[in-house]
Amino acid sequence: MSFALVVMRRVVRRLLIVQVILTLIIALSYLVLQNSDGLFAALYGGSITLSGTLLMAWRIGRAGEVASTERQQGYIEIYIGAIQKFILTLVLMALGMGYLKLDPLAILISFAVTQLSFIANKVDTSHVPVKK
Repeated sequence: MSFALVVMRRVVRRLLIVQVILTLIIALSYLVLQNSDGLFAALYGGSITLSGTLLMAWRIGRAGEVASTERQQGYIEIYIGAIQKFILTLVLMALGMGYLKLDPLAILISFAVTQLSFIANKVDTSHVPVKK
């Protein structure tokens, strides 16, 4: 397994943990301050970010596999992932606010706060060689 893949897995694992924790904090805050409707909307908003993170992690993993043989295709994989994440976010937002009639403010707050976790995600990326 390449070092880049090890680091990516560390980053994604920590990011997902932080996003789940933030989603739960916001959802529980809505439950305490409002009602269960806000709870479900906040959980939904956080899950939008979580699904986008998983999609991008999968695409970046594929890009790493493809880039070992053809660098240009690796870049294309990342761009496709970004477009898919954007479309997925729009569709899930529309579904939650329109069809499911969840509280738009709770969805947006939870989504925005969990998106901020990308900024705060710090993972050790130093390379420690394996001793033989």
